[in-house]
Amino acid sequence: MKHFLTGLVSATLIVVPLSSANAIPEVTLNPRVVHGVEGKPGTFPYLAALLETTELQQKGAFRSQFCGATLTSSTTLVTAAHCVVDQKTGERSSASDITAGFTRSLDSENIRLVGVSMVSVHPDYDIETSRNDIAVLTLASAVTDIAPLQPLTPEFAAEYTASGGATQIAGWGNLAASGNKYPAVFRVGDLTIFPDASCGGGKRNEIDGITFSGFNSRDVDNAVMLCAAGVNSKNQIVDACQGDSGGPLIADGSLGPRLVGVVSWGEDCASSYPGVYSRVSALNAFLQGAGALPVSVPTVPPIVSVVPLLGQLQVSVTAGDDGTAVTQYAVTAVGPSAGDPSQVETFTCFSAPTKKSVTGNCSISGLLTGLEYSVTAISANDQGNSPASAPVIAIPSDQPIAGSIKSVKFRGKIATFKVTQSLPNSSPTKTERVICTPKGAGITRSARISNNSAVVRNMTKSRYDCVVRIATEAGVADSTPQTIRRAR
Repeated sequence: MKHFLTGLVSATLIVVPLSSANAIPEVTLNPRVVHGVEGKPGTFPYLAALLETTELQQKGAFRSQFCGATLTSSTTLVTAAHCVVDQKTGERSSASDITAGFTRSLDSENIRLVGVSMVSVHPDYDIETSRNDIAVLTLASAVTDIAPLQPLTPEFAAEYTASGGATQIAGWGNLAASGNKYPAVFRVGDLTIFPDASCGGGKRNEIDGITFSGFNSRDVDNAVMLCAAGVNSKNQIVDACQGDSGGPLIADGSLGPRLVGVVSWGEDCASSYPGVYSRVSALNAFLQGAGALPVSVPTVPPIVSVVPLLGQLQVSVTAGDDGTAVTQYAVTAVGPSAGDPSQVETFTCFSAPTKKSVTGNCSISGLLTGLEYSVTAISANDQGNSPASAPVIAIPSDQPIAGSIKSVKFRGKIATFKVTQSLPNSSPTKTERVICTPKGAGITRSARISNNSAVVRNMTKSRYDCVVRIATEAGVADSTPQTIRRAR
């Protein structure tokens, strides 16, 4: 059964009371460093305990700890989103409810306490799937005498997160695979990274003679998650557990130690399944935007798509997959001048990502219909620009552009289609229909589209190729055919 490794406001699939290590009752936990070893003095200085502020004041650090976190800059901690988001309501914890503690032992009288001034959660965090389970806490005062642990960036992901690579976890989580046994001194565990074939591919994986079950793609999205587990010298499984959520998964490499994962969830503690961690290198754009990682220059060209319209080009731009935060896109079209087609002119437009989408959209107008233009784009942020994208050749056109089929539902021989909006492209529309041609012999069926919906009747065959067709005074356009099947 899936369970998280936290306290505070993260109740989900398994309810586990945290009597000895967390003052918040009945919360979902999972990761703890089971079968780890006690952390040595002076090690993991960037490891922080997240403490519930009111419980801290009333009962002390040991009773108020609910999650771990990692200092990644003098003013930021990286933790798990589920540590600070209520798993039932989606409500985010208030910054004043959380205090960060830097210490080896939660029983120490000299714990360094730092308040939190802001809680930032990944905008695409999904409670149901645990995708993008990452958050950044901004500290109320800078911690300048502790060296932070830098998050892993995408260009070094292959080195640091390769299958079989050695990693470590650290935290104050539960020590027992069953029951409650929480340490005052944080524990450390040595783990091994699992291959994607096991972490999202469903295959088993063996470590030091112990065979682990693999998660399939329904459970784990290895684009934003990675799996790890360990086996100690006593042939015991090493894993994170309740109270370890949000803590660091650390790997060493050519650049020195890096934060490669954040403790997220697991299938019980120290079980036959590995622990699951948020893949830090895939979440760099969020970390940069939240101030937990220095913003770097985009290194990968953006992806460009162009819709040719009458006298203009509509351009969509999406940042390249290098994990870099992007604040603006610049689009350039080079082609014949409207004033003198024999002369070459450069046209530009600008757009930016939004909170809901990394894609920016803009239009370049004043172009000549029927002539070629070469379109390129760059991504930009405060640090600089990406390389330009490969040129896309586009020709402004007066032809309509058909919408597409979004969904179809059958009720007997009647099919109801939902479609996206077609573009008549400045020319009066004559007709817009869904047209379905049967596979093999049979009668073609169609229906007029109204309010992005069409009801096609007498669908007697089992399979049809269907398109959206729009006809204007300038011409006719079809969408890409989509095969639909009618259940008998």
